[in-house]
Amino acid sequence: MKIFYFPLEPYKERYTVQLSSPKKGWLESRWVQNGIDYVRVEGVALNDDNQIKTGSVLDSNGRGYWACSQIMNFLALFQQGKVSQEDVLYFDDFWHPGIEALPYTFHLSNIWPKMYAMLHAQSVDMFDFTYPMRSWMRHLERSIGSFLSGIFVTSTCLYDLCLYNGVGNKKNLFICGLPYNSDEVKTHFPSVLPEKKRQVTFSSRWDKEKRPDVFLAIAERVYQLDPTIQFVLTTSATKLRSNDESALRLLEAYKLPNLTLKENQSKEQYYENLLSSSIQINTADQDFVSWTLLEATTCGCRPLYPYFLSFPEVLDFRGDLMYVKNDVEDAAQMIIKYIDGSGENWDWVYKKFDMAWFRMYKTMKGEACESLY
Repeated sequence: MKIFYFPLEPYKERYTVQLSSPKKGWLESRWVQNGIDYVRVEGVALNDDNQIKTGSVLDSNGRGYWACSQIMNFLALFQQGKVSQEDVLYFDDFWHPGIEALPYTFHLSNIWPKMYAMLHAQSVDMFDFTYPMRSWMRHLERSIGSFLSGIFVTSTCLYDLCLYNGVGNKKNLFICGLPYNSDEVKTHFPSVLPEKKRQVTFSSRWDKEKRPDVFLAIAERVYQLDPTIQFVLTTSATKLRSNDESALRLLEAYKLPNLTLKENQSKEQYYENLLSSSIQINTADQDFVSWTLLEATTCGCRPLYPYFLSFPEVLDFRGDLMYVKNDVEDAAQMIIKYIDGSGENWDWVYKKFDMAWFRMYKTMKGEACESLY
């Protein structure tokens, strides 16, 4: 079996650089370490600077350009006879424009390799930015789900949403977690780790579904209770951006003295900030489990997340790690209670995802594999 790997386009502004960078990506590095036979199917970037120009998670134009060019490159390999019935195709993202061309080719050629994809959210989640697109997107999702051999999801919650909305079925949905490599993350750490500060980091996109308004209200309330606690808003983008201009205006309106904005952060700078922080806070309406959580716990941050969606599942129902969703006072009190840290090790959070690659690989091989939960 050979895996034909369709990585996401490498945006510095998003997690995709570390997820899918050649040989060092969180999934691909596992294959390299374990001698897995694979072929990387590259795409063509629409933007030379690999920055998001318009869109939310991925560039709205660049995503289609990159994905469709990958399909073209793969079809050239297929025509050259370099793809067999025993091979497997794996897509970093279920949303892969052009993927619908492949069943047509496979059917007519009578060579049908297995196909797997990671589904991160899609319109099955009412809080995701794609949900308003569901009038047309749901038809595509159901179609793609019908011909994929496997759909990898991160949690039981997302699994149930897919079943409820008819995207995939009990035979081709697999709960495996997010592919991650904590060892690779640690290669970006400084030789001498900084000491923890009374500092809270917010790592999510500054977009509506991540509830920046709730985060700002929490930071303001903490300042009223204890002005020595600092908050950091960090982004790898050259300048903080948002699909909702009101979110940027809201940040300017608050002008919190305990909040620092750090823009254009390299991974090394971002990790150094997390290594210095005691808590990472999440206020999102939409997140089943995120790489920001895995990175933060690898950096020794206590996660503080809303009791919502799959967070109780991911964080093992730990009441000291979750606050009542959108309850500013509850979150603020928890920050004050835990800001000085307990020296607790958070390995148990991210290490369960370190083995996601193995669950995915066994599944692609057609072997029985236990779900993450």
